[in-house]
Amino acid sequence: MDLSFHQYSKKSIILSLIVVAITFALSYLMPTPLISRAWPFIILFFLSVSLLVYRFLIKNSKGNHGKFINAFLLTTTVKLLLYLAIILVYSLLNRGDAIGFIITFFIYYLIFTVFEIFSIIKFLQKTEN
Repeated sequence: MDLSFHQYSKKSIILSLIVVAITFALSYLMPTPLISRAWPFIILFFLSVSLLVYRFLIKNSKGNHGKFINAFLLTTTVKLLLYLAIILVYSLLNRGDAIGFIITFFIYYLIFTVFEIFSIIKFLQKTEN
């Protein structure tokens, strides 16, 4: 379990650094309103949530698929509600940056969710063997 989490942590940090580099480059090439000023914080947020969720899922799986499915559904629901609340609160408090924040948040959400799902599938395949 610790080895899997350690590998996931390394890959998550590498992914985050790649996303930082791409966003930094795009911030000079694209119009400013499309990329939120809060992008570094969004990346840190997604990295933190991703690490916590992966750790929680690995800890709760322990070979029991029923427990894993329940934990996965719970974390997915909580994440979606949390993300929606963050988007709503930020957009209401910072109306000038709302469109950029929503676009940036959604793109990072897609990147980190795809990475997380592939990592979880890989972990589940290892535990079945």
